[in-house]
Amino acid sequence: MRNDTQYCKYIYWMPHNEFVKFESNLKSTEFELKPARKTSCGTLNAKGKSVRYASPEIFSGLCKRQGSWYRESNKAGSYLVVSEEKLPDKYSQFLDSKITPTDFSPQSLPGQSDIQKLVNSEEYQNQRPDDWEKKTFKDGLLYKIFFTLIGFWGFGDSLKSHWNNHRANHANFLSHQYTTDIDGESIPYSVTNNDGVCSSCVEFFNIIDQKSRKMVRACPGAVYFSSVEREKYYGVQPVKNIPSIDSV
Repeated sequence: MRNDTQYCKYIYWMPHNEFVKFESNLKSTEFELKPARKTSCGTLNAKGKSVRYASPEIFSGLCKRQGSWYRESNKAGSYLVVSEEKLPDKYSQFLDSKITPTDFSPQSLPGQSDIQKLVNSEEYQNQRPDDWEKKTFKDGLLYKIFFTLIGFWGFGDSLKSHWNNHRANHANFLSHQYTTDIDGESIPYSVTNNDGVCSSCVEFFNIIDQKSRKMVRACPGAVYFSSVEREKYYGVQPVKNIPSIDSV
């Protein structure tokens, strides 16, 4: 499957003590470190020598409910660091995954009855954070205003109408019910268009399904706040799946 070599993001996860040393050491290099201000997906704006990071607090900020996936993962408390260029070799121990665009397009997407089956799957129900499921009236109002203003939702769209889509996208990465074969591996993918995706950061930054490659569509927020494109699938490759990781 073709990758666009013009776009590449290296994903690093660092514990606090290592990030403090990294931040200090980077000052003596050609790289520049900048924080994401609103959402973790803002780190995807890393370009050239400009490295972006998200502190743990970001995951309890604007997207607090969605950040529950991070807070209940083994990455909780760690700093997310994203670079368009591979960082010096001494940071390779923190390299988690790599994101590249692809030309993948599924032949079809599941209908609502199959979406419900994904939501009901044992894998999703056993692994989803309780806080993720606690959507509120305020959530619905904010989604409606924001997603309509940026052109992803129409008059009839609402959080209620897309709620199962939001859940099913994460569910498929946990249950691998809808996959595509790449190099002999069954790769799960986002099962809706962008308007039905929420918190694609969970997959982009390899927070769930950490050993598997993924084909991810961005949520509207990620398209708005970062450099990812609408309707494009991005390949997320965990370190174990990146050939000759020291040379990429």
